[in-house]
Amino acid sequence: MPKSKKDKAEKLQADVVDLGILENPWDNVYWFSRFLINSDKYGGVGAETETMLKLASGLEVLIDKLKGKTDEESIVQSASEFIRNTLLERWGSTKRRKQVLNLCQDIGKRLNSIIDIEVFRLSCEKILVPINEALKVIPNDDRIFAESMATALMKTKGESGLSEIINLWDDLGVQGCLSAERSQVVKKFGNLRESLDTKMKPKEIDIILTAFCQEFERRVGQKRKGRAGRGVESVTSFILNFYKIKATHAPEHFTTGLEVDRWIKCRDGWFIGISCKRTLRERWKQAYTTDLGLLDRHRIKALWHLITYDRDLSDDKITEMGSHRAILYLPDNSERYLTVKAHPGMRNYIRPMTQFASDLKKET
Repeated sequence: MPKSKKDKAEKLQADVVDLGILENPWDNVYWFSRFLINSDKYGGVGAETETMLKLASGLEVLIDKLKGKTDEESIVQSASEFIRNTLLERWGSTKRRKQVLNLCQDIGKRLNSIIDIEVFRLSCEKILVPINEALKVIPNDDRIFAESMATALMKTKGESGLSEIINLWDDLGVQGCLSAERSQVVKKFGNLRESLDTKMKPKEIDIILTAFCQEFERRVGQKRKGRAGRGVESVTSFILNFYKIKATHAPEHFTTGLEVDRWIKCRDGWFIGISCKRTLRERWKQAYTTDLGLLDRHRIKALWHLITYDRDLSDDKITEMGSHRAILYLPDNSERYLTVKAHPGMRNYIRPMTQFASDLKKET
């Protein structure tokens, strides 16, 4: 018979308890780290390395001076008060005051012994500080890697490398940033492992190391999302910048769903829209139902697209796009280009990709 939800929940709880993790004080390494970096609930104070080091060093001195000279309860109370005073001294007069007070209250609930203080101290010094340092090194956007590699490719191959750059642009940036992430997590993980007391039990070491990995991946994952949503400079911008072609804003008051990345103002005052991509999106047909009169009113001469994956460019698609002033730049050696360039009608709508820069310079 299938097990009920209650049975499954009880089994899951039993499995967790069997691991002995919930009963181990070192599990708070993860929770203290999460509390300190939680910006919504607690103000994200753990992102400030200086304060984390101040907490860690202060608690180390406090334990060293009081351990064996006073009772454990007094040491815990002193530690809680030190944490509270340190955080309020930094944020007590800011908008984060209420969040910091909540943080101190919830941290205090988990400080019941000297080992709990050691756990909190390690969380500040060995988890948060290394992660903060690592995040500073990891790039905030993919463009750094994509541009450097694409520049080398363009200088080596010239215009013949355009199609390769368009195909590789996203991959170059993502792979470069992921490599930077890997380099930092390996380095910081190794440093943490070497710094742990060799007298610690294997289970305790596992808990600390996995807490670091879990928190590192969570925070670097947030940075990853930020890179993706930051509007990283497109390959179109890179290509225009490489050829020193200045892009402008879209024609005044012109709003449409056209698939255009950048606009170029020509010598005659008209505009050309530029986009570079592997393939046309599914909504291309919707975009190209634009009234030609609208293009005239906004002085839009043409829409140039550099397309590297051209197998889905049917005759009908090329013809329809061309009738709405689209020019498709295709790889010089692609079968589609070699076929269409001999067609008496469609050849007016396609050009070899190696001609793109020279065509653009003629217009500007």
